[in-house]
Amino acid sequence: MFSVIIPAYNEASVIDRCLSAMLADARPGELQIVVVANNCSDDTAARARAHGDMVTVVETPIGSKINALNLGDDAATGWPRLYVDADIVVTTDALREVASMLGDDSPIVVAAPTAVVDTSRRSLLVRSFYRVWTQLPYFTEGVIGAGFYAFSRRGRERFERWPDIIADDEYARLTAAPHERAVTPNHTFTISPPTQLRMVARIQTRARAGNYQLHQRFPELLANETTNAARTLRVLAGRPDLWPFAPIYLGVMSYAKLMAHRKLRTGRQGTWERDETARIAAT
Repeated sequence: MFSVIIPAYNEASVIDRCLSAMLADARPGELQIVVVANNCSDDTAARARAHGDMVTVVETPIGSKINALNLGDDAATGWPRLYVDADIVVTTDALREVASMLGDDSPIVVAAPTAVVDTSRRSLLVRSFYRVWTQLPYFTEGVIGAGFYAFSRRGRERFERWPDIIADDEYARLTAAPHERAVTPNHTFTISPPTQLRMVARIQTRARAGNYQLHQRFPELLANETTNAARTLRVLAGRPDLWPFAPIYLGVMSYAKLMAHRKLRTGRQGTWERDETARIAAT
């Protein structure tokens, strides 16, 4: 049996979609899903419980994703461990294959399905940003993060409790060397991006602030990084088909860089830039 941990803060609009996809073809006793409802003021917990015995619900008044991840680990009993955001859509088969990649004897310790960004019903500006983002090394070389990452037992034993950081997904990815990370091409998970460019910018601000914080606190993890700004610019320079969309992408990322420095300088790193627009679109 493997375990799936879902930190959930007011996810009533998407939790049914998430759990239904995960459980659609699940065999009895095959997996355990732990939904950690943290500081929810809606019926996320009740909706999750309605999905049956394979779903364990943990409730906490503390509104913290990191605390939710730790509580999820405390409640989980299976291996490997798959950590999935509540707004992600992923099938039972995809979960099953990722878990199979992370056996105790496997050299792979961190894995995920292939990421797909669903930009349908999004504005031209949002589609332009993701047209570039999905062609850059971070994405094309296999996204581990952005809502889904999984650890083998050996990989998860590299640290005890989740540290109090912004970028849990980057921390997970960089605990493994490049040759220890893998993305299965056979299955996908779907990312639903914001419907508005301003929310894309806010999410990228948080991501950039998280990366800065991570590099300051855990500089040793930089040895496992394979992407950087120079590679991004080289890709853009060699892809004329992306040039019409590059100003949108570069503008958003420049803004995010500026605001991320301000966020860390003013001590506002605890503020959570959560996208509500995609969640409203999902209802």
